[in-house]
Amino acid sequence: MILGLAAAAIFLWLGPRPLYPATHPARIEDLLRIRNIQDARISPAGDLVAYVLSEIDLAKNATPSRIWLAKTAGGAALRLTAGPGRDETPRWSPDGKVLAFLSDRDGSNQIWLIDLGGGEASKPASVEGGVSTFAWSPDGRKIAFLGRAPKPPEPDKASNMPEDVIVYDPDVPGLQLFVLDVASGEISRLTHDSSAVTDFSWSPDGKKIAFAAQPSPRIQDLFRTDIFSVDLETQTVRDLVMRPGIDTFPRFSPDGKEVAFLTTDGKTEWIANWYLCVVPAEGGAPRNLTPKFNEFMFTPQWSPDGRRIFFQSPAGLRDQLFSVSPNGGEPKPLLKGDFFWSDFSFSANGERVAFLGTDSSTPTEVFVSGLEEFNPFRLTFTNPELQDVSLGRQEIVHWKSFDGLEIEGLLLLPPGPPAGKPYPMLTYAHGGPSGRFAAEFSPQIGSPYPIQAECYPLHVLAGLGYAIFMPNPRGSYGYGDKFRKANLLDWGGGDYRDIMSGINALINRKIADPAKLGIMGRSYGGYMTAWIISQTNRFKVASLGAGMSNLVSFYGQTDIPGYTEYYLGDVPWKAMDLYMRRSAIFYAANLKTPTLILHGEKDFRVPLPQAQELYQALKRNGVPVQLIIYPRQGHVAVEPKHMLDMMERNLEWFARWMK
Repeated sequence: MILGLAAAAIFLWLGPRPLYPATHPARIEDLLRIRNIQDARISPAGDLVAYVLSEIDLAKNATPSRIWLAKTAGGAALRLTAGPGRDETPRWSPDGKVLAFLSDRDGSNQIWLIDLGGGEASKPASVEGGVSTFAWSPDGRKIAFLGRAPKPPEPDKASNMPEDVIVYDPDVPGLQLFVLDVASGEISRLTHDSSAVTDFSWSPDGKKIAFAAQPSPRIQDLFRTDIFSVDLETQTVRDLVMRPGIDTFPRFSPDGKEVAFLTTDGKTEWIANWYLCVVPAEGGAPRNLTPKFNEFMFTPQWSPDGRRIFFQSPAGLRDQLFSVSPNGGEPKPLLKGDFFWSDFSFSANGERVAFLGTDSSTPTEVFVSGLEEFNPFRLTFTNPELQDVSLGRQEIVHWKSFDGLEIEGLLLLPPGPPAGKPYPMLTYAHGGPSGRFAAEFSPQIGSPYPIQAECYPLHVLAGLGYAIFMPNPRGSYGYGDKFRKANLLDWGGGDYRDIMSGINALINRKIADPAKLGIMGRSYGGYMTAWIISQTNRFKVASLGAGMSNLVSFYGQTDIPGYTEYYLGDVPWKAMDLYMRRSAIFYAANLKTPTLILHGEKDFRVPLPQAQELYQALKRNGVPVQLIIYPRQGHVAVEPKHMLDMMERNLEWFARWMK
């Protein structure tokens, strides 16, 4: 009974939003209070939704998370777990009586179970090295999971050998597939080779598991991912799909006769289109159900009756949920409205769907709808304090680029009525380069892996009077294969001119003050920021995080050299001219813009020397520059105190140089 949880419950008011007057623009402390929702999972009966709620604990420099429950009929949400660390990934048992979840409350991530009839969470077994992904068997007696195989014993070292040497690019064991017997706690290992399992699903009878695996966990081996099945009784592994490219996310059909999966359909390009295929469960030739589909795909799932397969795909500034017949045909879009919808889960009978939704003024919340007629009903209201905050006004903007190509982006304007004069404007370049900006609430910094606002508190900047321009130039996803590949062999070319033409369009609309322009971005957006200030002196200020400045040296430093090789056509020693011509560092004499550089000490994607090279060039030119290095942080900063430091430094830097 859910009533057994009442003693531990924390209630959220879920009615209509009261019309309180906004009292102040967004401040950093407002953003630090935002609680973020992830991973909504509807119960088999469709009456409850379990979800993860995380929030920042600045004193502990951590982002703890808990599992919550919301009734699909409405009412108060209940906090289900109260562990000291991170509780996440809630998954319902097939009968809906038990919720399994991952928690690091006693160290590494382990599977925990909690009975909804009452009682404390329990751990059925301890898994050496922790658990990354898991799924219940159809009968609820077992749980399959991915974990690390036990490390083999290391050879004895001579007594005079140092203990602190570092082996560069070591062979790290990949994740393997295991099965846990829930009652006994016994664990069986199903895969035994050196490959890395990436995803899996149970057959309806619970006798087999289909799984995807690549030769190693290295990103370079992503395009050698194939699909297999394993018989639980004999542990015999069968090849299902073996070909170049990515074949992943296998999902058994409800009758067990076919396996649906996502695939690049034999292509090995980093940003190739994805397709939905099916293959006979006993092996055979795959069938492409969506040969004309023109984008990426995510999260395939069969309807309970087997008559449809659902998948999610980006569509411009939003995402769309599609359904397609297992016999093929045109995928049917299912969503409508201005919200950004994501993370869909379905009740056992397929009649109800739970999902997350957000827009420019609403952090992520939980919604539910009938599946046949999409009519979202909001279940949670998690951040009522935002009613006292004036948020920026977001609008979608379009413009023609230098060659007539139409480009789309977002514009965030300061709260309140129009100023009647142009605003100082900060342009934010996204990462990827095949990333994108989406029409969602931007400063969700409570997420453990924040994307849009980990460095730049956009609504805070808007509240301080800046306009924020977020373009999706050529190379962004959500606009089809041709658009996504339009910057191949052309980093810093057409995409740079797309951004600059968008800025010019906003200047012509009297929105942006041409004398008060700033530029910022991280990852590829950091590359673009460095590139832009090496090509023009129009900007008063720049800030970049985790950005590349020298593509020649970057190739030898990064953990994804093949990514640069793909985009620039070859290795640097065979395409040196292009690598140099598209690197900001080789235009160092042009650098004149005051620049703030933020970089993680342990960033293996864009290693620290990329920041140091740019810093030295700016310093040599006598340009105001600061390089801030964040210890322990990788490509994305995850410690709240570092996030806060990034925001405060950006606010001060922009204010200093915009004036």
